[in-house]
Amino acid sequence: MRIFWKRAAAGLLALAMCLSFAGCYDENKTWAARRGDDVLPIGGYIYYLYSAYSANQVDSDTAVLDATVEDQEASEWIRNRAMDYLRSYYYMDEKFDEYGLEITEEDQNEIDASTNSVWSYYQDTFETLGIAKESFDQAYTQYNLKYEKVMTAMYGEGGELEMPESEMETYFTDNYYDYEYFYASMSKTDEDGNSVELSDEERQDMLDQLNNYVEEINSGETTLETAANDFAYLMVRDSTYNAPGPSQPDSISQDLREAIESLDEGEAGLAESSSGYYVVRRLPIADAYETVVANENDRYTLLAAMKSEEFNDYVIEQSASLEGIELNQEAIDSIRLSSMVTDSNRNGTVSAASSTSSTTEESSSSQV
Repeated sequence: MRIFWKRAAAGLLALAMCLSFAGCYDENKTWAARRGDDVLPIGGYIYYLYSAYSANQVDSDTAVLDATVEDQEASEWIRNRAMDYLRSYYYMDEKFDEYGLEITEEDQNEIDASTNSVWSYYQDTFETLGIAKESFDQAYTQYNLKYEKVMTAMYGEGGELEMPESEMETYFTDNYYDYEYFYASMSKTDEDGNSVELSDEERQDMLDQLNNYVEEINSGETTLETAANDFAYLMVRDSTYNAPGPSQPDSISQDLREAIESLDEGEAGLAESSSGYYVVRRLPIADAYETVVANENDRYTLLAAMKSEEFNDYVIEQSASLEGIELNQEAIDSIRLSSMVTDSNRNGTVSAASSTSSTTEESSSSQV
């Protein structure tokens, strides 16, 4: 699995809550919810509240807590969304067990490494809010691990949302390009180590050489990778070869994307940008699909691109009717939304021009 995190030292939650909110230790307020033996610390709820605050989609000219979101006062919307996240946490836990899934040793190792990495960036923010490392791990990192495994199982063979393989293949071939390329800059490094523009003559010589590579690649005399390495040798530069890799069009620079779209599969071409040239070859996307689905991580990435919004909605809808969740309302009500506000996040982050078209359907799994 890819981006997940592990639990750390117990006891930090109570201390953080004492310092940040209560001024003293109150054991009755150390947990937010429980279902069976699974207890979510209050820090986990605070994290969900902070995630909901961050997902508000309020325009940048308006204070978040003064705004209206989806025809609700922002404060009400944020608390409702935090509860959606909390119920989703327990729903995912139930489905994880129902499908007989497990956390492998490899999963756990990645959880450990990723938790420490993320915590190094967010520790001060989260601990100030009252979120201990263990709570963050439980509410976000372990949740996300289960989210990935459950989503894969539910859309897989025999799952309640089973999806035909042909649907995934059609989506991939319709929405991705596979290509390889190398880049040739219009500048060079002089004897003093400074970057200088190529002369007109040097630029024309380079352009002639690149066009020659394109002809040789299309005739089968050479490969694009060999051409890239040869060019690097001639120009006394490091190779800029980029190996094949499928990408969605929006993630490709405009110059490169337009070149790819102008080519037939298997054909090479030349594209110019403001600072250099690309020698690019468009590859058969059907071949790339076989490689993608053979890799567990790549297959999940594709599934998430297809179905994440639909799945987020499904999880929230299904978790709304989940029974057996006991809420510690006293602890939940003790968390003030004003504690989420800083000078940097007081206002929304959406420009006024785009706020009307933005969606607020964000999963807690996408919030850090």
